[in-house]
Amino acid sequence: MTELQEVARPLSDWHEDMGDVLWWFFPMTEAPYVGSPLDCGRTCEITLRLVGEEHIHSVSIGGWPGYHTHFTPLPALPKEPA
Repeated sequence: MTELQEVARPLSDWHEDMGDVLWWFFPMTEAPYVGSPLDCGRTCEITLRLVGEEHIHSVSIGGWPGYHTHFTPLPALPKEPA
């Protein structure tokens, strides 16, 4: 039995009606990101207090990483275990 392998499509082919997909970066050096470019992270504030100074920085964590270049659809849902 041979398995049909999806061809990774470029980011420019994706549109929001497609929803969440698997996002890949080539060469593959990590697991795919699951989601969409519309995913928002959470903004966190970091306060650094040095003698006589205070620095507040806002950073976004989580959400769309932004460096994935290609996508494939999510696989079919597996059957429920017996």
